Amino acid sequence: MKRLSLAAGMAAMMLVMAAVVVFASPYAPVVQPCRDIEEIWAIEDARTESDTPLVTRLEYGGAALAYDYAEDTFYCALDLDALEGWPEIHLTAPDAPGVSLCFVDDYTYDWASDAVREGYPYQIIAYTNTEFCYLQVVFTGLPIVSIRADGDLRPHEDAPVRLEMSWDGTMGISTYARAHKRGDTTLRTKEKHGIKVEYTRGSNGKKKMQVDTPVLGTTDEFILIAGAMDQLLIRDRLSWDMWSELVDDDEPFGERETAYVEVFVNDRYQGVYLMMKPFDYAREMNLRHPDAAARDAIYRLAGGTVHEFDRPIAQDHRGYYYEQHYAPEGAVPFEALAPYYDLLETRSNAEFSGKAMRYLDLDSVIRYALFVQACGLCDNEHNNLYIWSHQTENGPQYVFAPWDLDVSWGLNDEENSDVWYPFPLFDRLIELDCGGVVRDRVREIWEDMRATAFNEEELGGRIEHYNHVLGDSGAFYRDAMRWGRPNSYPDGYSTYAYGVARFEMMDRRIEEFTGEALKGRQLELAGYTTFDRAPLEEAMQGEGAL
Repeated sequence: MKRLSLAAGMAAMMLVMAAVVVFASPYAPVVQPCRDIEEIWAIEDARTESDTPLVTRLEYGGAALAYDYAEDTFYCALDLDALEGWPEIHLTAPDAPGVSLCFVDDYTYDWASDAVREGYPYQIIAYTNTEFCYLQVVFTGLPIVSIRADGDLRPHEDAPVRLEMSWDGTMGISTYARAHKRGDTTLRTKEKHGIKVEYTRGSNGKKKMQVDTPVLGTTDEFILIAGAMDQLLIRDRLSWDMWSELVDDDEPFGERETAYVEVFVNDRYQGVYLMMKPFDYAREMNLRHPDAAARDAIYRLAGGTVHEFDRPIAQDHRGYYYEQHYAPEGAVPFEALAPYYDLLETRSNAEFSGKAMRYLDLDSVIRYALFVQACGLCDNEHNNLYIWSHQTENGPQYVFAPWDLDVSWGLNDEENSDVWYPFPLFDRLIELDCGGVVRDRVREIWEDMRATAFNEEELGGRIEHYNHVLGDSGAFYRDAMRWGRPNSYPDGYSTYAYGVARFEMMDRRIEEFTGEALKGRQLELAGYTTFDRAPLEEAMQGEGAL
């Protein structure tokens, strides 16, 4: 038995040694320090220049560098906040046996912060006994996401991919995953498209792994927002970060982690994206009640035809769609939305007030509506709005949450910084001062918003931070070159000026709505829109569902 144990132990040791050779082999070619130019010339003179790259994979600290085949350029992620000096850079070429490499350019002659901000390319020569070629390395201050698929990614149709992520030069992940292009307007009108990535599922349908990263924390899926309509690349992130400040940490559909990353697809540079975890509907609902996911339904209000999935939809007479995103198994489509429709079409002011106080999560609705106004989200009253039907002992209670926040902060609408966007449901709540509490609660919530994130100092600080991350990482310039944007360095002043004007407009309007002189009086606001119940009733009966 002892001999068997000893033999097993020796076999295990041999396996460990083999694993070390395979996964941490000291024989993987290492990029040597810079050589004198005469030595480089001697290497060239004794060899023929190769027509194809001799090296297509480099690693740093065990993490693969992203690769742009067309430019024969590798991208190495460094920690933007730790660039007082150069870290020790140890590059290897694990898939290039028989190849020697050395730097042609000595990057240590430059300040690390300058090299990253300006995107300096540093040449490396790779050579064998008979051939040589040049490649180059660019150091970036953003995390990198590299996606490789067998062919192009397709809209809304998952494809198997190899996913590699690296950040701050020393850490990374590599795994199989699924990915597809996502979006609506950008898919139809822009070349730069959003992407959703989900780590590969096993045969039981469950996702295989969750990865803890400094980028987004623990997650098994993420979305990459292209920001193709925003020349400044800050509006989406600013909106989501402001929303996170507005909600509690443990609140359903609340805080969402965001991070800028640079993305490569099939060894082609795609630019700067906003990386974010999507909502897990069941998890979010169960934060409010442990059985909520088994009883509740979630709908998204959409202003146009829904392209992404074959979900049940109902349409009102304005042309707006209600898309069912989540419902318990066997639930009748849109049944849980019927009381909400009933509230919207109620003509009697007294009846409307009673139903509003019964059916609406008042704080949720007020907070969402003020958020829409403050951020200039002109696309988020009739579109991009989650309506969560939360079932309680007293019937459904409707909770509002945002879905997409790209059309914000004056995007295509900077001249209307002082316009109160019509929001019929919210406007009517204020006009009637439902329950005698709405106007006071509007004032209280807005004052709290102003005291925290929605003030000039906080807004300016956030925009300054985004400009630093995008500009000093070198990524903003690369994205501009990739997609032909005219501005090559970030400048968020116009967004800041727009936000300041919005906040001041909100101060004036809310004083008009809630001032002591208006106690007990009705207002004349944007009015409200009544709805035709027929499409909803057809959808509930299955006739209007896709």
